[in-house]
Amino acid sequence: MYHGTPRRDADALERQLRLVRLAFPVVPLGELAERGNGRARVALTFDDGLRNNVDVAYPILRKLGLTATFFVCPGLIEAEAWLWNHEARERLRSLDAHGRVELAARTGAPTDGVEPVVEWMKTLKIARRRRVEQAIREATPNFRPSGELRAEFDLAGWEELRQLDPKTVTIGSHTMTHPILTSLDDEETEAETRDSRFALEQRLDREVSTFCYPNGDLNNAAVANARRYYRSAVTTEAGRLAGTRDPHRLPRFSAHAQWTRRLARRMVFG
Repeated sequence: MYHGTPRRDADALERQLRLVRLAFPVVPLGELAERGNGRARVALTFDDGLRNNVDVAYPILRKLGLTATFFVCPGLIEAEAWLWNHEARERLRSLDAHGRVELAARTGAPTDGVEPVVEWMKTLKIARRRRVEQAIREATPNFRPSGELRAEFDLAGWEELRQLDPKTVTIGSHTMTHPILTSLDDEETEAETRDSRFALEQRLDREVSTFCYPNGDLNNAAVANARRYYRSAVTTEAGRLAGTRDPHRLPRFSAHAQWTRRLARRMVFG
């Protein structure tokens, strides 16, 4: 389970993927979800649909002959928006200490740093979280992302996704707008899950059969809708697939280009 792949990590990512390829056969996610012959295999996934996955990870995958799934959010692509947590985090970092105290008084947010605020926002029901997002925007009217931040957090556009070789990259759904599904009611959960598949298939003219739960948070409604609209779905729960035969709760190991030793230990020893 990868997320962003900034240019500065390109060499490390290539070395890591070479090691993964040496240790295990790398197969498409759909193949991994099927019952295998008992031999250990690995599928590569990249969450959020970031442009740096296209610019940095994709050429490496092609060079090494590897396959992967990119999970994307079509509603955010249409809006040319960042994921809400990326935007909130960077706007909060642009505030001075006094501004953060004022914002906390206005919203009830924690006062002990940026990351605690983002984590707190993840616990809120969607309507309140959106009000907090708006309050952060109002507190940072002069925020303009730098070129470096845009390279980190901009999403890939439709044309970039259409140009990805389907033999290398499978496109999966990550909901329409990346809400935490447990913050939604059942109707909202179904709309975010269902509509993202239809939007991706219409825009990209590809079948979309895999789903990724944002932030890994799920409940009965989230799993039920994943079963209704997709053949498989991935979680953020760590672990091997052996003994886990629910194709809509597939575990993953968190990965980062700079975590090669940590990733190796987790994949080998669990």
